[in-house]
Amino acid sequence: METWLNPKMVFEGKIFSVKVGEVRLDDGSLARREIVLHRGGVGIVPILNDEVLLVRQFRIAIGRPILEIPAGRLEEGEEPEHRAKVELEEEIGYRPGRLVYVASCYCSPGFTNEKDHIFLAFDLEKTRPRREFDEHLELVRIPIAQIETLLANCELEDSKTIIGLRALLAYLDK
Repeated sequence: METWLNPKMVFEGKIFSVKVGEVRLDDGSLARREIVLHRGGVGIVPILNDEVLLVRQFRIAIGRPILEIPAGRLEEGEEPEHRAKVELEEEIGYRPGRLVYVASCYCSPGFTNEKDHIFLAFDLEKTRPRREFDEHLELVRIPIAQIETLLANCELEDSKTIIGLRALLAYLDK
């Protein structure tokens, strides 16, 4: 167990905040910690007929585009299922008839409290995307039959996408 001694918020932004300071360890020694505070998010695996709908977008943190499930950040006090519906419609222009919760995961608990909630989305109804001004996404349709090969060949790199697609395969295998 670790106990904060003198935490200090050194950055408060729109997406995350950063807290730094010393902690006391179980043996009484002191250590420095830097953590990113984040409200968490959702990831959605949209299933349309025999395909999943993914998005490819440039991510400045890695300096290149990456293939992901549609996703978004939770607003203060918001329920994950509500955010999943909103993000799906905003990013790819589909409204889910049915959402199935499959997992929650901490993204990188060594330095952040960010937790993502992952859903499968079925019975999709076409609407219009309502992307934010800075969202530039390419819709990518992947046949469900190809998912296992993509995963086996390590062709996907985003953790929520890997977890979501593995959960889809497990769900379909029931």
